[in-house]
Amino acid sequence: MCGKMQLNPSNIQEHLQQLGKKEARILLKEWIYNSNEEALREKALNVLGSIDEGDKYSFFELLFLSDANLTISLTAGKILSKKYGDHKKLLPLLQYTLEQVDNIEKKLLVIEILKKMGNHASSRILKDFLAIKLRSLPEKAIGNLSIESVFEKKNQLEKRLIDVCINLILYQYYIEKCGFNVTLQNGRIILLNCEGAGFKSIGEIPAIKRLVRLKHLILKRNKISKIEGIQHLKYLQILDLSDNQLSEIDSLAYLPNLKDLILTNNKIERIKNVNTLQNLRKLAINYNALTEIQDISGLGHLEDLNLNNNQITHISGLRDLPRLEKLNLSFNQITKISGLQQLENLHWLHLNNNRIEKIEGLANLTQLKGLYLSNNQIQQIENLENLRELRKIELSNNKIVQIEGLETLQKLQELFLDNNQIEEISGLEKLRQLIILFLKSNNIRHFNKDMIEELHNLNFIFLNDNPLTHESKKCYNRRSRYP
Repeated sequence: MCGKMQLNPSNIQEHLQQLGKKEARILLKEWIYNSNEEALREKALNVLGSIDEGDKYSFFELLFLSDANLTISLTAGKILSKKYGDHKKLLPLLQYTLEQVDNIEKKLLVIEILKKMGNHASSRILKDFLAIKLRSLPEKAIGNLSIESVFEKKNQLEKRLIDVCINLILYQYYIEKCGFNVTLQNGRIILLNCEGAGFKSIGEIPAIKRLVRLKHLILKRNKISKIEGIQHLKYLQILDLSDNQLSEIDSLAYLPNLKDLILTNNKIERIKNVNTLQNLRKLAINYNALTEIQDISGLGHLEDLNLNNNQITHISGLRDLPRLEKLNLSFNQITKISGLQQLENLHWLHLNNNRIEKIEGLANLTQLKGLYLSNNQIQQIENLENLRELRKIELSNNKIVQIEGLETLQKLQELFLDNNQIEEISGLEKLRQLIILFLKSNNIRHFNKDMIEELHNLNFIFLNDNPLTHESKKCYNRRSRYP
C-alpha cells in the first residue's frame, strides 16, 4: 500500500476540506488501484465521483471496461452517466458496450443510461440495437413486434422499448451463456427453464428481477432451500421447484396470478401460505414429508391436488374446494376413505398403496370417472352404486374374493382386479361398455365365452397366471388371440 494512504475513504471524505480536493483525489485513486477490499474500493470510487471536476473521463471509462470487479465497473459506469452525460466519447462507449461487451450487467446498465438520456442519439443507438436483435430472432419469438411499434411520435423512448431491449439481451445470454430453455412472446421472456443449473437460491438467476413479464419459471433439480426473490413476478402462472431442498412454503403472497405450484420431491412437512393463491389450479406437494392435509380450504379454483408419497394418515382439510377434479393420495398411510363428501365435482381419485380395508365414503362423488385403489387391504367390492359415471376402476393387489357390486356402473370401460383371490368370473353382465378386463393372478379355474357373451365391447381380457383348466385355457387362448 502506498505511503500516502494513511486515511481510509471515509476519513478522506470527512477531512476533504483539510486535505484539499487535489490531494483527496490522489489518495482515493490509490485506494481504488491498490486495495483488495471491495467495500473500501467502492467507497473510494463513489467519493471520487462526488468530487470529480469533469477531467477524469478516461479513468472512469477504463474502470468500466476493464476492472475485474463487476461492482467497481458498474459503479464507474454510473459515475460516467451522471458526470459525463455530454462527453463526446460517452455515446460511442455505450454503443460499443451494448453491441460488443459480453457482460450482461454492463449491457443492462447501458440500457438504463440510454433510457435516462432520452435524446435523439440515445434513441438511435437503442433503435439500431433492437433492429439487429429482431433480425436475428425467429418470427414466433417476436410476434408482431416492430421497431416502429415501440417508439412514440415525439421520438421519446417508450417503456416498452427498454423492456424489449432488456429481454432480448437476456434471451440471448440465457441461451448462449447459461444453456437455459427460454421462450419469448412479443419480445418478452415468458418462460425460463433453469433445470439442473445448480442454484442454491432463486436470486442467483442472472437478472431475475428484470423478468417482470415472466409466466413460467422452471427450477427443477437445483439446490434451493428457500422460496424468495420472486416478489416482482406478478404475472407468474407456473412455478416448478421440484427436486430441491425446500422445507417450507413461503413468500407466495406476491404472486396473485399463480396457477400451478409444483413442489415435488422436497422436504416439506406442512402445507402453509398457499391460501392467498386464489387463482391456483394445480398444487403438487408429492414426495415430501407431510403428515396431514391442512391450510388449503378456500382455494376455490383448485382443480388438481397431488399429495402422493407422503406420510398422511387420514383424509381431512378438503372443504371448500368446489372445482377439484383430481385428487392423488397414493402411497400414504391412509386407513379409511373419509372427508371427501364436499368434493362433488371430483373426477379422478387416486388412493393406491395405502392401508384401506373398505370401500366407503364415496356416495357424494357422483361425477367420479376414475377410482384407483390398488395395493390396499380391501376384501369386498361395495358402496359404488352412486358412481354411475365411472369409466375405470383399479383394485389390483387386494384381498377380494368375488366380483360384485358393479351392477350400476354401466359406463365402466376398464376394470383391473389382478392379484386378488377371485375364484369365479361373475357379476359383469351389466357392464356393456367394458373394454378391458384384467384378472391376472387370481384363483380362476373356469372360463368360457358364455361368461362374457353380453360384453360386446370387450377387446382385452387378461387371465394369465390363473389355474385354468385345460378347456378353459384353450378357450381363453382363442379369445385373447382373436379379440
